[in-house]
Amino acid sequence: MDLATEPSHRIAGDMLVVAFETDPNIVREYIPEPLELDGSGLVFLKTFDGYFFSDRNSTEFVSPERVNYTESFFWVPCDYQGERYHYMLYSWVTRDWLAYLGRQAGMPHKIATVEMTRFHPADPIYNGPHEGGRVCVSVENVGTVLRAHVDLKRPCKAEDLPFRMSTGDCPKYLGHRYYYDVVEDKPALNDLVAHWGDDLVMGPVWAGEASLTFYEAENEEVLPFRPRRMVGGWWFPILFNHATSPPEVIHSYS
Repeated sequence: MDLATEPSHRIAGDMLVVAFETDPNIVREYIPEPLELDGSGLVFLKTFDGYFFSDRNSTEFVSPERVNYTESFFWVPCDYQGERYHYMLYSWVTRDWLAYLGRQAGMPHKIATVEMTRFHPADPIYNGPHEGGRVCVSVENVGTVLRAHVDLKRPCKAEDLPFRMSTGDCPKYLGHRYYYDVVEDKPALNDLVAHWGDDLVMGPVWAGEASLTFYEAENEEVLPFRPRRMVGGWWFPILFNHATSPPEVIHSYS
């Protein structure tokens, strides 16, 4: 977690986005008021395989467990007071420090096994995104939670994405921060918190056909969100940091 406080820190990695439509009544049931929805039932599953870097990498050994993490989360488009946000309903991460840090900003992280296909420059085929390449995602948490994949078809532009995101323009992530005070027997914090990355740089975007399956898993609630229609999938590398924009409370339930 301390790497995120380094002034020179930056986060680089690969993002896979799977878009699907589900029952809009289910989405409305799970997304808190006063957030507004368009009634389409559109949900994104975003998976990010990321790496923390800073000036400390040049002077000391930083273990892979502190550098690399993989996360997968529901990302639901919504509006509040005329501004677009994306609500993080569920989230699974591979590192305890990320779960600890994220929950302070309202992200509902669970520690789980999250895996995504990686490319390697030395491989003759999987040396980067290409037509016919398949990128897979798996989330395991006391059983299989979900499996997804995108069969890459073609490069596309950032403006072709079904959400606003491009170099210099990072969307705002939104989470419900809820902490209960067991001593006073009342909520200590109960609000909606937004956060976003600074200095976002997006690499080439690849689009393709997507598949997503949810499974019955202990202590998970994904089955009600079974896809009615798959919209598509996209893969792209990104670079960002958290240098200048701290999280902010946009709504309080207190």
